[in-house]
Amino acid sequence: MPTVIVPPQIRLRNILFATDLDLSSQAALFCALDLARRYKAALYTVNVMPHLPFVESAEPDPEQIKLEAMKKLTAMADPLMGIQHKELIEQGEVPEVLSRLVEDNDIDLIVIGTGARKGLGKFLLGSVAEEVFRTATCPVLTVGPHVTHWELDGNLRHILYATDFGAESVHALPYALSLAESNKARLTLLHVAPEPGTPLPEPEPGAMAILDPSEVVAAGEKQLRALIPEGIDLWHEPEYLVQFGPPAETILRISAPDADLIVLGVKRPAALTKHLGVGVAYRIACDACCPVLSVGARFHG
Repeated sequence: MPTVIVPPQIRLRNILFATDLDLSSQAALFCALDLARRYKAALYTVNVMPHLPFVESAEPDPEQIKLEAMKKLTAMADPLMGIQHKELIEQGEVPEVLSRLVEDNDIDLIVIGTGARKGLGKFLLGSVAEEVFRTATCPVLTVGPHVTHWELDGNLRHILYATDFGAESVHALPYALSLAESNKARLTLLHVAPEPGTPLPEPEPGAMAILDPSEVVAAGEKQLRALIPEGIDLWHEPEYLVQFGPPAETILRISAPDADLIVLGVKRPAALTKHLGVGVAYRIACDACCPVLSVGARFHG
């Protein structure tokens, strides 16, 4: 398992908020505004439209569609007093457009809503949102339709960091530690192990291959404690939890009472498809009662 060093304080200078202009994105906008004010960051608000073909005169005018979208973006900017902001209308595939904007504007965080609808009716839903947080070269904050936990003062009281002890999950730990320190928040470190008796797949390097439940708990707590580096100055003694069960359901259950933020390390699939939506991170992002911060390795393809 990689060594974890004391993280620097997280700095957010530029935040990118991606919206489909639906009312379901208001909660995500609220989180983006809160973070921009707290960190004195610039906020870029973008609506990504599909490439609009030339159409017959009887069809909607593509330029009129863009104009209407910009009017909605401008209306959303009304609460942005005191925040440096810019509204953008872009065309193309959402993940590719956001990737370009991250690079062009030195973005430190993407904020998106995962929406409540099923199907492909909106661009920032389902597998598209998952493709964004799995491929982004900066952390991605997803705000699902069930989010109720976000303090009005912008402070985080309780952060839940979930890990499988794989290399990918460690990428997220410095963010959990830094945010817990700067917010004086409680930090819970959680590892979800398979139910006793469940056949185990070939373990990753550093993963546990112990079958006795008490040994699993003891070994897991020891590994969780080892993740906290010397020199970190947390305001509360971290809580270390080892639970048995399905990973997504267990993480959601532990976070539901009072977690303000879930922090996850995410893997980049070897081959992205339009039918992702089966992973643990996807289910958590869609169903959590609080925002989810997904952090991957910084891929510079």
